Amino acid sequence: MEQLTKSGLSSKEAIATGNQKSIPGEERLSEEELQALLAEARTDLLHRPVPRQLEVYARVAARVLIDIIAVLGAIWFAYWLRFENVFIVSTFTPESVPAFNDIALPLTAWMPFLLLSLRFCGMYDTNTRPRTLDRIPRIFGAVNAYIISILLISFLLNTPVMTRGYIVFFWVSCVLFILAGRTVLQLLLSIAGLSDVVIRDTLIVGSGQVGKEVARKLVKYKAFGLNPVGFIDDDPLYTEFREPELRDLRVLGDFKDFCRILKDFNIEKVVIAFTSATSEQLLDLASKCNERGVECSIVPRLFEVITNEIVVNEIGGIPLIRLREKKIEGISHIIKTVEDYFLTTIILMFTWPLLAASAIAIKLDSPGPVFFRQKRVGKNGKCFNCLKFRSMVENAEEIQDEILDLNEAEGPLFKIKDDPRITRVGKWIRKFSIDELPQLFNVLSGHMSLVGPRPPIPEEVSQYKEWHKQRLNVKPGITGLWQVNGRSNSPYDEMIKYDLYYIERWSSWLDMKIMLRTVSAVFKCDGAC
Repeated sequence: MEQLTKSGLSSKEAIATGNQKSIPGEERLSEEELQALLAEARTDLLHRPVPRQLEVYARVAARVLIDIIAVLGAIWFAYWLRFENVFIVSTFTPESVPAFNDIALPLTAWMPFLLLSLRFCGMYDTNTRPRTLDRIPRIFGAVNAYIISILLISFLLNTPVMTRGYIVFFWVSCVLFILAGRTVLQLLLSIAGLSDVVIRDTLIVGSGQVGKEVARKLVKYKAFGLNPVGFIDDDPLYTEFREPELRDLRVLGDFKDFCRILKDFNIEKVVIAFTSATSEQLLDLASKCNERGVECSIVPRLFEVITNEIVVNEIGGIPLIRLREKKIEGISHIIKTVEDYFLTTIILMFTWPLLAASAIAIKLDSPGPVFFRQKRVGKNGKCFNCLKFRSMVENAEEIQDEILDLNEAEGPLFKIKDDPRITRVGKWIRKFSIDELPQLFNVLSGHMSLVGPRPPIPEEVSQYKEWHKQRLNVKPGITGLWQVNGRSNSPYDEMIKYDLYYIERWSSWLDMKIMLRTVSAVFKCDGAC
């Protein structure tokens, strides 16, 4: 027993091993106390944290297994579709029907290349969890590389592996099966109460406004796998936090306690936010992180206006970052314009019955026009009449002055959760965002886009800060990034940052994701007024 204790096991753990000899210097325990202590010790051993590296390996192994099963399933399913499905075979008769093994064996043998491609596309990164829609382009790229490499090898060896028809079916099946497999894996882990990312305890340097915002974001977005444990600051602005999500966080010490905090709290990630510390102090902290294998990141100053397409120049060893104005121009502007007109036409073809029914219901419910026209500020500060279904009483704007004290929004916005001006039909069309549908005609007229910043009113623009005005460099949108990330619950400045982020990261795929997530947010009534 003494040997076990000296080797690092506690008395509880020693008892759990089955050795029940008395411990020198301690009183002999009764049978009931011994059994209770034994049960407690075994519970401690069962709940001992799993080594981090083992946790990473387990998650990667689970993903690899799911991907292998998905690809094998896609190989079989594509073969069945192309060569055994009665409808497809009768419609597109194959020139020849190869044996299943002749196709399956080469594809299976070359599967490690697909797993490697998925690895380079970040699909085995255990530190973050991309959204389901964000996985599609990664899987798409990996599968493309896999198929192209097989075709290239087949060409060089002059040994055809796949027929032309089978390639198409296998390509689509492989993407869908891998995506479905990953979704099922995430669902199973969620049901089991497990996270599919490795959670890393994170220390935030700087207990000011930015540090607090970083902590709030980390708590809100669990997919990044970063769990804030506290702050460190020599001159903290905040020592306690009233926000419910931050109430358990505290300032753990100052810079001289940095190494001790890293050790005591098993810190694996450090985020340097704004602080009054000197550059030498911050460089010292970063060096200590590197020595201990702790990942260190820094929130740059002017992060609100730094774009992803930065240009870095150097003057005598001092890097200069050129800040570009946020715009969508050139070929991107042309693609977005074509996208708007094409998709808007398609949407109107399917929604016109809903538009007609809503117009009739509004007219029968309360006196006044069906449509509500309001002056909004568009691209480059030009005003236009924004068209919506009327969801309030006819004299709503006149009544607003009488209820200004009920405003619940921040900044220049005016918003009331239970607005007394809303009609009975208006309550329902606002709940499901049907009142926004007439804005499709604003898109066809060229004043708006399907996706973009929310169109502001002139009074709101007059209160803009200078950096807010960059959101006017593009057409306003019916929906946008801020709506799908919090809808009307987002603070005003955060809404502006979402808009600027959207402008600098614009792509057709981003627009498609926002529209799909908008549909989901509408049906959930998430944040709708």
